[in-house]
Amino acid sequence: MSVLAKYAILMGAILAPLYGVMILAPHLAMLGLKRFPRSRIMGAVLSVIGFAWAGWLLHQTPMGRFEQYRAILYALLPVICILVNILNSELLAPRALGGIMMLVPAPLLAAARWHPSPWRYLVIVMAYILVLKGVALILSPYVFRRSGERIVKTESLCRAWGGFGMAMAILLIVLGITIY
Repeated sequence: MSVLAKYAILMGAILAPLYGVMILAPHLAMLGLKRFPRSRIMGAVLSVIGFAWAGWLLHQTPMGRFEQYRAILYALLPVICILVNILNSELLAPRALGGIMMLVPAPLLAAARWHPSPWRYLVIVMAYILVLKGVALILSPYVFRRSGERIVKTESLCRAWGGFGMAMAILLIVLGITIY
C-alpha cells in the first residue's frame, strides 16, 4: 500500500464521521458548528496539535544556514503555544483549524507528487483547496461562522452538504483501497 493510499484512507476515515453526523443528526451538527468558533477547549486542543505538528516539521526540515537556531525554536514552540492560547483566545478554534488545514497538504502533496495514477490530481486539488481555506480561517476566523450558518441553515441543507461530504470521504477511501 502506497503512502498516498494511506493518506487517502486516513482522510476519508476522518471526514466520514463528521459528515455522518451532518446526515444522521443535523441538529447536533448545527449546534456544534454554532459553538465551535468560541470554544476555548477546542481552540486549545487544535492549537496544541498545530504547534506540535509544526515542531515535527521543524525537526524534519533542513534549515541550512539557520541550523544553529533550531534548538532555540524548539524551546520557543511551547512558549508561543501557551502565549497564543492566553493572548489570542478570541476565535482561536477556527484559527487553529486553519493552521492545521495549512499543514495537512504538505504530506499529501509529497505523497501525490510521483504517483502514476491521474487520480492523484484529485488529492492535489483538495490539498490546495485546504490551503486556501486555512488561510481564510486564519485571516478571517468569522468566515467559519458565516459559511457554517449557510451550510446548516436548515436540516435538509445540512443533510445535503453532509451527503456531498460523505460521498467525497467514501471516494477517498475507495481510491485509497483500489487505485492509490
